[in-house]
Amino acid sequence: MQDLIRHRYAERISQEQAFANQLFEANSYLNIGLFGVVVFSLIFLRNRFAVRASKLMAVVREIGSGNLAAQAAVFGSDEISELATTINAMAANLNVAFDKLEDKIKLSGKALSDLEIERSRSEKLLHNILPAAIAERLRGGEETIAEVFPEVTVFFSDIVGFTELSAKLGPHATVNMLNAIFEKFDELVETHRVEKIKTIGDSYMVVGGVPNRDPLHCQHIANFALDAQSFITNFAEGLPYPLQMRTGIHTGTVAAGVVGKKRFSYDLWGDVVNVASRFESTSQPDKIRVSEAVKVRLHDDYVFLDGGIVELKGKEATRSFFLIGKKALMPGILEFTTPRAATASSS
Repeated sequence: MQDLIRHRYAERISQEQAFANQLFEANSYLNIGLFGVVVFSLIFLRNRFAVRASKLMAVVREIGSGNLAAQAAVFGSDEISELATTINAMAANLNVAFDKLEDKIKLSGKALSDLEIERSRSEKLLHNILPAAIAERLRGGEETIAEVFPEVTVFFSDIVGFTELSAKLGPHATVNMLNAIFEKFDELVETHRVEKIKTIGDSYMVVGGVPNRDPLHCQHIANFALDAQSFITNFAEGLPYPLQMRTGIHTGTVAAGVVGKKRFSYDLWGDVVNVASRFESTSQPDKIRVSEAVKVRLHDDYVFLDGGIVELKGKEATRSFFLIGKKALMPGILEFTTPRAATASSS
């Protein structure tokens, strides 16, 4: 009986087992497929989002470190690709903006350099027109500069027969001659720490003790005058025409200040200026006529000769002397000049 039952249901059981095996096999394949889909999805999502986001962050870091040429190579139509496009456009705009800024900085630097050059030129021109101390005071905001200097020494010089000489030489040769003379005088001004006031034609005016007060103003002007006269003497030796200079020096009180608003001029006023000018105009060729006030201040160290009486307009006649040189450099002349000077004084 049992055998009949087994035989009857064996085929059906076999079919059920085969179906169960097929069902299990299908389920296994389905599970493997689902696992593959999950893995593929993870890989896709990683490549689609994580990797692209990592690339985008790397580009952002480069831009943040200053590499504005960095570009995010992220493509697509999602938010990350839109963000990458925006970041690329921002970097490009920043790059253009920084290029323009660098150009402006270069232009600004050049403008500042040009401005500094012009400022230096202006300062140099101002210092050529005015004493350095006065120029600084004007730059500091002072509008009116006027002072009284109780102790100064004024020097005047001019070329003997300049009008006739300039007519013979012509304008170009005359200007070249004056340039050569005044250029050397300007060097001597710096050497002896005196101040050039102005030139008028062939006349050259210098002062010691202005605008910087100087107790040795008279000595400095005397040294300047001796060197200037020595230069003229040597300079004339190489010329085909005669060249001589007259000089006058006086010491006393002056008023000094800046006049003019558009064209500045630093000038001196007072009897000292008038007397020095008169001494120059009445001096002898290649001689330095000085006042008794100058001789009193310098007689211990310098050699003088009696220069006679000088008539001054509106004033009493005054005694004058000729400055010859320094005693230390003229020992041979001392013995000769001292008795003569004493005789002149007694007369």
